Amino acid sequence: MPDNKIINASSFILIGGFSRRFGSPKWKAELNNIRLIDHMWNMCLDFENRYVIGKEEPEEVSYPFISDALDIQTPLNGIYTALLNSKQEWNFIISCDLPLMNSHVIQLIWEMGDQTADAIVPRVKNYIQSTCAFYHKRALAKIQSIVNQNEFRVNDILDTLNTSYILMDDCEEEFTNMNMVEDYIKIKNRTFNQQS
Repeated sequence: MPDNKIINASSFILIGGFSRRFGSPKWKAELNNIRLIDHMWNMCLDFENRYVIGKEEPEEVSYPFISDALDIQTPLNGIYTALLNSKQEWNFIISCDLPLMNSHVIQLIWEMGDQTADAIVPRVKNYIQSTCAFYHKRALAKIQSIVNQNEFRVNDILDTLNTSYILMDDCEEEFTNMNMVEDYIKIKNRTFNQQS
């Protein structure tokens, strides 16, 4: 199936983390002279709509921006904000700290998932990838109810939803998370070596 197939969903790129361990906003980091925010934006080209979600709109970002709906520091904030603002049934959430992700893997998640579920979430080496996943608008009411109870752990909320988990151990590299500068250096070296 061609990679340029349009996915009937909106995509939301999360840049709201404090990046304490990284030391600076991750979305500004560059790989092959391209900012991660721009890489992510281009990677989501197959979606009908694209947005960026964060705490405050950065002056250096010209993409459509939505401010976090909640005053909490958790990925759930981005998921909740996306569903609250989206006009589409399905919504893809991706964190900007997954620099090796690509549009082909995103297509696989979409195609392999059960689209009658509330969420389609990859599982890699038993690790749930909740910030590279699809969420249906129907999950909003249940998420809202749980948020009102001051429960903010995404994995716990996924347990209450009808979640379709996709086993993607073969894509472990694409799900490499960039938490610290050391991770960034390893990823930069890896992408440079792959191009050489």
